[in-house]
Amino acid sequence: MDSDTFLKNKLLRSFAMFILTGYLTGTLSAQTTIFFNNGAQVYTGPTAILHLNGTFKNDNAVGTANVFENNGTMTIGNSGTPGSVFLTNNSILQGSGTYIVEQDWTNDATFTAGTSTVNFNGTQQEYITSTNATVTTFNNLILTGTGFGNNRKKTLQLVDAIIGPNGTLALNDRELETLANTVFVLNPSSTCVTNNIILGSEGFVSSSFVSGGSGYLSRVTNSSLGYLFPTGSSASGTRYRPVMLTPASGAANTYTARLGYNDATSDGFAITALDTAMCMVNPLFYHEIKHNAGNDNATIEIFYNQTADGAWEGIAKWNSITPNIWNNMGTVTANANIPLASVLKVNWADFSNSPYILSRKKPEAPGLTCSSVCMNSVGNVFTAIGTGSTYTWASPTGTTISSGQNTSSVTIDWNSLSGPVTVTTTNPFGCTSDAASCLVNPSTSTVAEFTSASTGLTYNFTDLSTGGVDQWAWDFGDGTVSTDQNPSHSYSACGPKTICLIATKNNCIDTVCSDIELSDLLDIPNIFSPDGDGSNDLFFINNSCLKEYTLEIFNRWGMKVVEISSGGWDGRTKSGVEASDGTYFYMLKAVSLLPGKEYDSKGFISLVRKK
Repeated sequence: MDSDTFLKNKLLRSFAMFILTGYLTGTLSAQTTIFFNNGAQVYTGPTAILHLNGTFKNDNAVGTANVFENNGTMTIGNSGTPGSVFLTNNSILQGSGTYIVEQDWTNDATFTAGTSTVNFNGTQQEYITSTNATVTTFNNLILTGTGFGNNRKKTLQLVDAIIGPNGTLALNDRELETLANTVFVLNPSSTCVTNNIILGSEGFVSSSFVSGGSGYLSRVTNSSLGYLFPTGSSASGTRYRPVMLTPASGAANTYTARLGYNDATSDGFAITALDTAMCMVNPLFYHEIKHNAGNDNATIEIFYNQTADGAWEGIAKWNSITPNIWNNMGTVTANANIPLASVLKVNWADFSNSPYILSRKKPEAPGLTCSSVCMNSVGNVFTAIGTGSTYTWASPTGTTISSGQNTSSVTIDWNSLSGPVTVTTTNPFGCTSDAASCLVNPSTSTVAEFTSASTGLTYNFTDLSTGGVDQWAWDFGDGTVSTDQNPSHSYSACGPKTICLIATKNNCIDTVCSDIELSDLLDIPNIFSPDGDGSNDLFFINNSCLKEYTLEIFNRWGMKVVEISSGGWDGRTKSGVEASDGTYFYMLKAVSLLPGKEYDSKGFISLVRKK
């Protein structure tokens, strides 16, 4: 080694901070802003600070054994000249220090991570790449910076990346864009992947779908704790839609996941191809989840933003069990949390096909039994039993749904034709069930009819209804009713009355009404027995319809026995003495309550006391 090279290596070992603005090739130069190590052996101690105002290139073009070992803090870049790292020509970069990289990382040689930390902190989009397909294995990988939009991205270009068995991945509020590549996290700790979860500033891993394969975040597991897969996308605004996988045991497993933030149809998974248990699946995004190694089932929890994505209460999987459609995954648990809601499937086993999607289940068809209907009847009630929040009814042409549409019970006015009544139910998620239906064959109409006959103020009614009537409801027009088929009713007041009969057979109902006129003097007896036994004790002329009247009683010698203007004769004289048995003569003069009616009646009455 020449004296100049020896001097530079000694300086790097000795200084706590070394700021370099030229090449390291044997002499220091101010020609460019590149640290170019071409074959030198370089070492920095644990407390050393090396700040390179530009690009760092570790090369081995001269063919000597090149090892650059960093155990301190090495910053590559400044605000004027973004700093990139180039590892070329079988050179070796190693050590347990920290690398703060402002721009790209191109590894075509050997990077031995040890316990080191690489922090990509640029304000512009940064690339992790290789021109010869060399995959970098990082220990701790940290993403920081202040860029927005695409400048939030740290992008795997052409190559995968690995986080070592003891390393961590700290996304903070940045996007690790894998494109069609995969970042493999080999540390089985459930907490080795971290991110910012503030709404709108989440850190996440984005990947893309390509024909024949996709990019992923891959994690190994060795516990039954929850493993976060912080998947997201910036394809149309920033979208953080993570997945949590919880293995069934502490055995070794490997799972991978990615977010497809687009209509799954464009990737070959048609969102209109559904099994019969679902009404729709999420058109905004889906996930691909794979089980690459191990045998454990896992609980799958898919997160979403209910405000932006709508509400979902199911998960579907492509191609399982029925091929080429989305298949409902059965009973799940929906959690309506804020800001991220989720749907969780416990102990899932079938990872044979990778696409998963949020779904809405179709409600079961409601239960419906048609009631008996009469031809040309109104008010026929139909009731459905279901779990939906709204109901949609349909009835045959010529019928009318008079009330209850959108509820579980409707009233239908029917005609004389047969036909189906159908109903569907819609749940709060907007999914409509299959239709329930029942056939209605209306019964022959019932026709109500009756006649009446009277004796005084007592009427006897006879039912003449047709159509197999089995229920009768009478209204006698004076506030009294009856359910007898052929009732009898005595009135206590005169005047017009309307008598109505409602005849019913099942749901067949008909009503008929008839008017009668109650006269005032309908019944004058010719004998009475005032002996106090409670039977026929009064000579009584119905006077309920009389405005005023005078009743005079004479004995057989023409002498007036009594004169009354209310009630009836109790068989006594005006002095209160019992009249003797025999025949008496009466004279009645009365004025009716009915317009234009007056009475002047005479006749004989027999008084007979029982011995």
